[in-house]
Amino acid sequence: MRKRLTLILQTLVSVALLAWIFRDAATRREVVQFVRDADPFWLVAGLASAGAGILLGIYRWEIFLRVMGIRLSGWELFRISMVGLFFNNFLVGAVGGDAVKVVWLGANGHSKVSALVSVLMDRMSGLGALVICSLVFIVGRMEWLSRSPVVAGVSNVVIVYLVAVLVFLGITFVLALRGVTDRLPARMPGREQLVNFTSAYFKFVSYWRATLSASLLSCVILVSYIGTFYCAARAFGVHQPFVDFLAFMPAVDIIAAMPVSLGGFGVRDQLFATIMGDLYGIPVAQAVSISLCGAFMSLAWGLVGLALLPSYRRTVKEETEAV
Repeated sequence: MRKRLTLILQTLVSVALLAWIFRDAATRREVVQFVRDADPFWLVAGLASAGAGILLGIYRWEIFLRVMGIRLSGWELFRISMVGLFFNNFLVGAVGGDAVKVVWLGANGHSKVSALVSVLMDRMSGLGALVICSLVFIVGRMEWLSRSPVVAGVSNVVIVYLVAVLVFLGITFVLALRGVTDRLPARMPGREQLVNFTSAYFKFVSYWRATLSASLLSCVILVSYIGTFYCAARAFGVHQPFVDFLAFMPAVDIIAAMPVSLGGFGVRDQLFATIMGDLYGIPVAQAVSISLCGAFMSLAWGLVGLALLPSYRRTVKEETEAV
């Protein structure tokens, strides 16, 4: 019931924000015109950039699967990853993509604990790269971002948030190495999650070469994701430098990821309208077109998982019945 209520509230926030953005008939007409005039080359390039990031993400997870002693064929790895992506992108409020991966691996005879730790390591690697790269990108272009008081304020808030996350990761890492989590009371809420964190940290240290490779890969994945929105901007006639997108996109993505809207829709679009309007003087319709197009190009790859969903369900069912 709580999840359903949260989903309803998030949907209402997204609908309300999008309705506010598109309240003006002129804005709606301009968006339609921008879509009609979009450059097909850059739309294809944006889809390719999003796809490249997803494929690199699949390879990053394979690195941690090998660390946990789990070997999958290329087809198995691709299939379960794309199904997980479909669940993340389109089945909001249902089972998450990470849970789908763990269930599938467990159904195929692999340790669920190992599967869970591999997924956790993959997520943590991505988070670490996001924090560090975002700080570098934002701080490196802070003078440019400060041309707009609103954008500067948003950037400062995001910097504080990123530093806080970095401190949290550092503290939990130290606690893990000192074995503090193992001494926590068995009935303590969240103890299991903390123990899983500890397992992931120990694997990070023990297999530091794999961790370093995955972290570098995470940086490339982040750049590829931002590149999707850059290509969307080029498709709609915006020719600003790519480094500008590296500077403001992390802040946009972090704020849009907060659980106040459905998939960031509405929040992301309003941020694009504000930032691109203040820094470039770009009309609302053009900025919102870029935001929505970039988001949909990333979401579109989840449809591949939809096509593979029947084989996933069949495999899980067969393996479960055989146990």
